[in-house]
Amino acid sequence: MDVSGTGPEPQRPVFTAEPFGQDGRTVLELGDHAVLGLSPGNRYFSVPVLTGLLEWLGERFARIDAVVPDSALEHTYRALGYEPRRAAKKARGETNVLRNRAARAWESLGGPRGTDGLHRMSELASGDVYRERYAECERALADDPVLHETCAEMSTEVLAARGSTGPPTGQALETAMRYLVAELPFFLASADIFGAPSSLNFYHRRLPLAELVFSGDSVLKAPPWQGYATVRPVEPGGG
Repeated sequence: MDVSGTGPEPQRPVFTAEPFGQDGRTVLELGDHAVLGLSPGNRYFSVPVLTGLLEWLGERFARIDAVVPDSALEHTYRALGYEPRRAAKKARGETNVLRNRAARAWESLGGPRGTDGLHRMSELASGDVYRERYAECERALADDPVLHETCAEMSTEVLAARGSTGPPTGQALETAMRYLVAELPFFLASADIFGAPSSLNFYHRRLPLAELVFSGDSVLKAPPWQGYATVRPVEPGGG
């Protein structure tokens, strides 16, 4: 039994990436830029997990940008029936908690490198590239029935996870879908948004919407220098 207080530190999780398609594999190998999507209210994103993720990404990518969807989350709360001012307050509180966790995780590693960034989505949404791609995504949602259906299914799951009972009304569902539309520009153009030669978007579980875009089965097309991958902890004994 170690009573000195200087015993070994607990090991951080080890992660593995599962890139989607050949473009994802190529962009992963290039290692130029990673976008880490963070989800408010998701208990997965604890400080230890974020610390491990940021360390793992930092060993593989020249630059990391983590994005907290603060303004997008307001749509979820409005879809749940919150008045606009209360929805904004709830979203701000949740995203501040998550952003602070990510900041603490990064500081435990010595702080972000000069090229890295931790962003609120609202800070990025005024950029020209983002606005152009957002408008493109809005048009695609109206023109592409498969894209619309995928967004609707994912948004219904999100509302159910936050306590909504029964199928959402048409208006509530359309409002909830704004969250996903706000995230789509990063899958299409994070390299251009952040000024990187290539960019890989990471999330901790499979995203049907991202897979639709990167499969080529949607009117939205990601260029070859854009990629998407899931990143998961390696199970103990799993290699």
